[in-house]
Formats: sequence, structure tokens, C-alpha cells
Amino acid sequence: MRGTYAKGLMLTGTAVATALVLAACGGDASPTAGSEDEDPGAFYEGKTITMIVPYNPGGGFDSYLRLLVPYLEEQLPDTTIRVENQPGGGGLIGANAVYQAEPDGLTIGLINYPGAVFAEVTGTDGVTFKSTDWTQYGRLGALPPLVYTAPDSQYTEFQDILDAGDTVKFGLGGVGSDAYYVAVAISNVFDFPHEIIGGYPGSNEADAALLAGEVDVSVNSGGAGVLMVEGSGAHGVVAVSNEPLEQLPDVPVIGEFGDESQQEQLAPLASIYDLERMVVGPPGVPDDRADFLADAIFAAASESGYADEMEAASYPVNALNRADTMELSSTVNESIESLAELLAD
Repeated sequence: MRGTYAKGLMLTGTAVATALVLAACGGDASPTAGSEDEDPGAFYEGKTITMIVPYNPGGGFDSYLRLLVPYLEEQLPDTTIRVENQPGGGGLIGANAVYQAEPDGLTIGLINYPGAVFAEVTGTDGVTFKSTDWTQYGRLGALPPLVYTAPDSQYTEFQDILDAGDTVKFGLGGVGSDAYYVAVAISNVFDFPHEIIGGYPGSNEADAALLAGEVDVSVNSGGAGVLMVEGSGAHGVVAVSNEPLEQLPDVPVIGEFGDESQQEQLAPLASIYDLERMVVGPPGVPDDRADFLADAIFAAASESGYADEMEAASYPVNALNRADTMELSSTVNESIESLAELLAD
């Protein structure tokens, strides 16, 4: 490969209280106890579901869950829903809290699925979860990354980059970001001369460098990337997704390039980003409870009012049900070990 790299406590009071009441009544104190005939709807009556946001209040992930609450309460009228922010570690603290919670179906979280997978496979300190073991409830939204070049760039199509004879410079807002790993994966799979410059303070500064001609290529989430293309005339050259971006349907997806082996290598990367904002729980939640809660979440996220509120907040909603989420993630799970090699810099 030719190239160089320039790198510029969760509260469980409800569960405890439930266990104490059961013990006092002579029942099984285990919060996951139940027979195969247990009605999951009855189980959730009178309970409190805690939804963990692994980021600060006011951001996109926070908005996805807080705006969902009233619609989810309509689906679960006898259940209390509360949102709890547990920021820190780039989302790892909150993700760890969800993973380590009691598997009773009363704790869920909205994680950055690509970030969680990348943190695990690259050996990031502090990861206590396994991406193959989450209880998956569904997807609320996805903003697959867009790769784009400057309006006056000689690289107007992705194939131009793959055929480049001169060094192609990627300008990114930070080493270890989603955009950074996209650039690393692309450059590891395709053999073209490249340099990855990840020292910009943020994506805005990286975009400014692109427009100034300091770098040749930038990568950003679908939302920000689309705004860049529409606002500046930048060339959207490829979407890291299995499906074209709704706003830029003519931009090809990553799976259209390379030979069969290269397409197979990049397939899990596309699937990771198609599951970006995933609702998960700890491993071992009983399937009947997971199915029941997942159906309620999907129904709430499919309400037109929720979509309208999220659109007003500039966040897209494209909910995916539990079965489809699990099917899509199976592509990632089957390739979890090879992803480490794909993302190695």
C-alpha cells in the first residue's frame, strides 16, 4: 500500500426496588425472572425505562431520545420513560453503562454504533462491551459519511481518486473520528498514493482547507457533507452506505467500486454506517421483552409528528425495525475481526 499518515453511574434504583418488593412478597428477586408464558406488556406496566444518552444534553443523540419520549409514552401508557445523560470518553462511558446494566429490558441506550465498533476493534482503552453481544432494538437514524472534493478539483468522481498518479491528500477533523476511519479504510482497500492529514481542529476547518486547496478530499457525515456539496458546489464522489443518500441520489455508493474482494472488504463498513444511531440494551434481555419494546420504539419513531420535530431540529429520522437492524448488523458481526485490519493505520 502506498501512502503516509500525518496525524496532527447509572442509577438502577427501580430495578433494586422491584427486587426488594418481590423478595418481601416471597417472589423471585431476580429482575429477569419470568416464565415463557409471561406477558411482556404486563411486565412493563408500572415500570420505569431508563434511556441513556452517552453524550451531553442538547446534542443530536440527546434530541433523538428526548423528542421520542412523548411518542413512546403513547405506546407504553403505563410505563415511565426517563432520559439520562452519561457523557464522557467519546461516548464510551454511556455505552459501557448500558452494556453492564441488568438485562431486564428496563435500560436502553442510543449509541454511535460505528464509533462503538471502531473503538472495540482498534483496542481503545476503556471499552468493556462487545459489539456482537448487544441486545438490538432498532435504528432511529443514519447519516452515512459522504466523501467529497473541492468545486475546482481535478477529482470530480471517485474513480478519479482511485486512478490518481499523484498523492491524494485527505483533510480530516481529528484522528480517530468516523471520517478518519473512512479515509483509512478506503486507502487500505484501494491502491492509490495518499496522505491522511487528521490534524484539523474540526470538520469546518478541514472543509476550509479543502476549499483553499490545501487538501484534495474531505469526509463528513451525510448531513454536513450534503450541506457542503449543496452550498459550495463541492463534488460528492461516494457515499459510504449500501443505499444512495436521499438528498444526493446520483452519488454512487462505495459498493459500486473495486473488484469482488474489495467490495467484500468494504461491505461491513457500509453496513456499520447504515446503523449509525442504534438503540441497544445489555446482552441477555429476554427476547419477548426485547421484541415488545422494540415494536413500541419503532412505532413511536414512525410517527409523523416525531419526524416533523426531528426535521425541525435538522436531524433525519429513518427508523429501522429490530429484525432488519439485526440482519444488517450480521454483516458487521461476521467481519468484526477483519475490521481491525481494515482500520489499521
